[in-house]
Amino acid sequence: MNLRAKQRLDAVLGGAAIFILKPLARLLGMLLSRDHDIQPRGDIVIVKMLGGGSLVLALPALLGLKRRYPDRRLRLICTGATRQFAELLGVFDEIISVEDGGSVFRLAQSGVRALFAVIRCDTIIDLEVYSRLSTVFCLMSFARNRICFYLESAYWRKGLSTHLFYFNRSGSAPKHYEQIARALGADIPSMDECRATFFAANDIARKPDTAGETLRLGLACFCSDLALERMFSADEWAALATRHLKDRKVSITLFGGPGDKEKGDVIADALRRALPDAGIDNACGRWPLRDCAAEIAKQDRFWSIDTGLLHIARQIGVPTTSYWGPTDPGTLLQDLPGVDEAVHYRKLPCSPCVHVSDSPPCGGTRPCMVAHLRELTESERNPAWIEVY
Repeated sequence: MNLRAKQRLDAVLGGAAIFILKPLARLLGMLLSRDHDIQPRGDIVIVKMLGGGSLVLALPALLGLKRRYPDRRLRLICTGATRQFAELLGVFDEIISVEDGGSVFRLAQSGVRALFAVIRCDTIIDLEVYSRLSTVFCLMSFARNRICFYLESAYWRKGLSTHLFYFNRSGSAPKHYEQIARALGADIPSMDECRATFFAANDIARKPDTAGETLRLGLACFCSDLALERMFSADEWAALATRHLKDRKVSITLFGGPGDKEKGDVIADALRRALPDAGIDNACGRWPLRDCAAEIAKQDRFWSIDTGLLHIARQIGVPTTSYWGPTDPGTLLQDLPGVDEAVHYRKLPCSPCVHVSDSPPCGGTRPCMVAHLRELTESERNPAWIEVY
């Protein structure tokens, strides 16, 4: 099942379920008069189906909760792709996966199984900002406290959750996660403490700088199906490499998942033509994510678009160079004092568009990403996107 099909299922099935369940939820709320004091009294369940990078961003909040309630089990409901990132964090006592890569039947079956695993838990926290079905899942858990985000387009959560926290799409996502942890009584650990926890959980040690040697450069070229407009083409990566690396002695390692290998071969070939003296290694799919993180730690620098691997590299402390356009780095990057990074963002009038528009208004032409490569014309810098009905 592709991402678009999942989004349609979430909108249609989730919307219908909310329409039916909201009156019942409000009625039961009045009849039962449960004590909804926000302090946890039992297990804490986190729901984060999609976005492994977002879980990395949530590490300070999650670690704060783990330290504040060491006798409570911190559990996670997620999909298989997100599970790989969750396992890196070292904070969850249990991770329960929902199978979303096959049929609707398998999705429903694994979803019901996950629901029964956490039913009647004390506190459930939904970190999905836009999903209707995650809200229904939390409601059907019968948790004493159901904590969710709300924003102007998610008004339907009112009456279904016991505690709603405002999510400002132009604000910092990590800070939004932290506000929930603080409300539950947790102190937010420093980034040094989070990094130490991450290193200990994955047996990673950051290698010392190697001034004067060949520059070992990691490259993250791929992202999830959500907003493929974040990516550069093979020729665009080659153009960037030519501009910044043509006079450097460099070896480049491409990082990605098993499904990225063929596309990685295309990018690797383009880089070899652009930098014939460089060593180019397409390592997409070679390592599981934990080993991938250890390999990232060996790099002298890490180039990336907006992708989960960028957040891992920053968490480790590898110097990074990142390129943004359809998404805003101001909302998706943690404050990491002392980190060597260069953030390139081309904010056109239509940027950011991810989570703001159902589809990119540019239709995939990506002027915000092209702007990293050349000077745009006036019409490209200030585009007027018109849809004819």
